[in-house]
Amino acid sequence: MVEFVSFLQAKVYKPKAIPDKVIHDAFEKTVKDVNYHLPTLSKKEIKQRIQSNANELAVFLFRLGNQLQTENYNDLTAQIHWLLKELCSCEIYFNNTIAEGFYIIHGQGTVIGSRNTIGKGFIIHQGCTIGHKKNREGTGVVIGDNVTLYCNASILGDLKIENNVTIGAHILVSTSIKSNSIVLKDETHKIKPIK
Repeated sequence: MVEFVSFLQAKVYKPKAIPDKVIHDAFEKTVKDVNYHLPTLSKKEIKQRIQSNANELAVFLFRLGNQLQTENYNDLTAQIHWLLKELCSCEIYFNNTIAEGFYIIHGQGTVIGSRNTIGKGFIIHQGCTIGHKKNREGTGVVIGDNVTLYCNASILGDLKIENNVTIGAHILVSTSIKSNSIVLKDETHKIKPIK
């Protein structure tokens, strides 16, 4: 038990200083992400939204953790991962490659597993999951530009989602999707009255 408590104190409860440059670079990337969808917002407004809104905060924390990992500050990534989970209810692995325009809307319950490659303009809503079936193996899901996942949608498997794809609410995607597609739930299910 003592070893476990020591581990927690080392990884979570004893904050270390994050270099200013890393924070600055993560903020600049977050500004580009937000301005991709909301181009009239100033840096000052985006900073205020990070401080008061889980949407922008989640994006910033992902960018910060990703920047720390990229620059080999791996002893600090666990703290940021913990903050992302606790403050935003998101679990997004920092070894994902996500291009400019990443945006999270109502991110609670969002999970983006490891080693995925995601293009520009990606929007994800609450309750969504992206992951592949092989733990610690494979390259992950490949998602093109301008893809949107609505609430509780999941992309699972080693597959490719091409450009300009919208995936509707409550959809499980387990096959690759071609560009310029909309994936909707089949509403033909029958509702039987209670006898």
